[in-house]
Amino acid sequence: MEKILHVLNGDATAYSFAEAGLPGELAIWREMLSEGPLLDATQPDTALWKLRENWLRAEFGDRRDETDTYQQKVVAEFDQIYQPNAYDQIILWFEHDLFCQINLVFLLARFSRAERGNTVLKQVSINQFDGISDFKGLGQLTGAQLASLYPQAEPLTDFELRLAARVWAAYAASDVVALNQIIAGDFGRLRFLREALQAHLSRLQVGANGLSMIENQLLNLVQAAPKTSRQIVGEWLSTDRIYGLGDWSIENYLTRLIDQEIIQEQDGKLVEGSH
Repeated sequence: MEKILHVLNGDATAYSFAEAGLPGELAIWREMLSEGPLLDATQPDTALWKLRENWLRAEFGDRRDETDTYQQKVVAEFDQIYQPNAYDQIILWFEHDLFCQINLVFLLARFSRAERGNTVLKQVSINQFDGISDFKGLGQLTGAQLASLYPQAEPLTDFELRLAARVWAAYAASDVVALNQIIAGDFGRLRFLREALQAHLSRLQVGANGLSMIENQLLNLVQAAPKTSRQIVGEWLSTDRIYGLGDWSIENYLTRLIDQEIIQEQDGKLVEGSH
């Protein structure tokens, strides 16, 4: 019997995946490498984990469940995933948005430098699903719907792994020139990566008011009509198709805009600030 490992990007899909009845073990990759500081790709993972743990604690510390440490929730899961010779197949269930694609790229970049033996890396990666008009992610699917995607898992070749290594090196180093060169090339079976990288470069652009594209989009939502923070977060999540940011991340963007007095809270609602 083949030994299979399924890797999910985050916990949102875990419950329905358990109902899919698919053979194999399960690991969950819980990082969010599209946000926050990174280290040069040549640095050891132990240094990256320390940097990320400290940032996540500073960014989300009061909202995270401290009973589960970064070592348990991220590093231990990575150690299970990164065993290229322990499985016949490793199937990566990752979505199309920037959040998922950067997490996928990191894992593939790591696998690119490993001796994989006969292990086959596969991906299940979609941006739509029949019957779901507003598809955003695998977490929307039932166990039966997820099971229907299993036969579509496609092998990833050395080409995709080498590409992922190049992308991760450029992304981690914030090398815009290298990223633009990569965007102009072939992406093989990583068909959603080009658009994700384009979105990343777009969010780096700063407007005339000194705000990033995401900050300006949030400001526009506030300017349209006074709304609560939760309403703004809800509007963002309902319209975003490419970044894949969660509610905590959007709330932190809003907090920074409040700290800069770009927006302010008035009678429980957010309005444009005096800055």
